[in-house]
Amino acid sequence: MHEHAIDPGTEAVLHTLARQASGLTGADVERIVREARQKARRERRRLSFADLQAGLAAGKPVRPETLRRRMAIHEAGHVVAHLTLGTARIETVTIDGPQGGHVEGETYSLVAQSEAGITAQIVTKLAGRAAEEELLGSVSAGAGGSPRSDLGLATELTLAMETTLGFSRHMPLLHRQVEAKFAQLGDGSDLAIRVNDRLEHAYRQARELIRRHRPSVQQIADALMTVGTLDGNELAALMSDIGCNGNIES
Repeated sequence: MHEHAIDPGTEAVLHTLARQASGLTGADVERIVREARQKARRERRRLSFADLQAGLAAGKPVRPETLRRRMAIHEAGHVVAHLTLGTARIETVTIDGPQGGHVEGETYSLVAQSEAGITAQIVTKLAGRAAEEELLGSVSAGAGGSPRSDLGLATELTLAMETTLGFSRHMPLLHRQVEAKFAQLGDGSDLAIRVNDRLEHAYRQARELIRRHRPSVQQIADALMTVGTLDGNELAALMSDIGCNGNIES
């Protein structure tokens, strides 16, 4: 069986389409393709790349520039933290997702094996909020909300360090029941205080990291404001000054 090479022009268009589709679900993409086919069929012509690009552009959420700027700074904070700490291989970052901005990538498996590595993960999850505070002087609710939000995931990781992973300074060998651990986080409880102390320490680290790399955060945020989505190659070009290209997915 012979492999057919994709010509450079087609490859460039596919790359553009993939970037525009960042953050969409499979169902979203399927709907856009179906609607583009229907439009081409009504006009009695073949489906084209332009039809798909138009469909993806039409589905792009319209947001105020001030909100886009905050989202860009927030996501840039996550990116710079990941690349500086070496916690993940980043594939794309976008501020045009249906549910808002997000970073797509893969956390390195070794990062999850030590107390320092898990703390670094917590720092990266808090770095978006830290970037807002450092560059804008205020924070939004964008870091919180659902259990899968930045604050939700940071709290879950920190709680695991204190209850199930053996990193607590208080009875580290005692394994608490996973399903019951969140019930132990009542305001003022000893466990809540220890978890919050870890979160506060990680947040201070995140703010210091953002202060040190403020130009890089601003550079990525500006690029996101212009194009909406950046892939690994584009981040590599932007971030070569901090020497972390090995952590970017090309």
